[in-house]
Amino acid sequence: MKKLILYFAALFTIQLSFAQNISFNPKLAKNQGPNSNFQIDAKSIFTNNSSDTVFEWAVIELTEPSGWEFGLCDPFNCQSALNIGATGSFTLANGKTGEFKGDFAPNGKPGTGKAKIHIYPKSNPNAAGDTLDFLINAWVTAVKEVQYNREFSFYPNPAKDRLTIKYYSKENLTIDIYNVLGSKVKSISYSGLDTEISIAELQNGIYFIRFKDGAQTISKAFSKSE
Repeated sequence: MKKLILYFAALFTIQLSFAQNISFNPKLAKNQGPNSNFQIDAKSIFTNNSSDTVFEWAVIELTEPSGWEFGLCDPFNCQSALNIGATGSFTLANGKTGEFKGDFAPNGKPGTGKAKIHIYPKSNPNAAGDTLDFLINAWVTAVKEVQYNREFSFYPNPAKDRLTIKYYSKENLTIDIYNVLGSKVKSISYSGLDTEISIAELQNGIYFIRFKDGAQTISKAFSKSE
């Protein structure tokens, strides 16, 4: 009996030690915006001071209004349309940090979205690990705000060598293009006028255009083909 007690005490100490050696800042990532936004995201920085380098995460809680969609980016990959039980993995060296980002797409519907992510070392799935919470609130957009937030569009899709982007903005923007693995493959400066960009150097496949305009993050997919 004494040996059994010592075993569980040692196991608890190991789990506690691991939890103290990884951390999220903040542990509750939250944001808000109008329900007209394509998506509303919240961010947290993950720090690894443990001896492990390969981690897995799982969506263990998810509450969202009907019609919403939830997506998650770990330090190296992005996934969309996630449900409870969705998982992912990534590698992060000791002493390094990486960004976790939760995206809620309101799809024009107001409400509150909540998600809880559990992260743990791949080598020890039973470790205590750590958790990260996302909290997003989307309010009903006023008429004036709908008029200001012009529709983002691009053509053609699929595209071969060039892509034309159309979006109204008073500020200069940086537009990034990511592949399906979440790696940035191209960045351009956008002045708020119709802009044609070359994508000839990209391989055939699916890509995501992503940029921020103030508190609003916009992301849409397109395909590149010959």
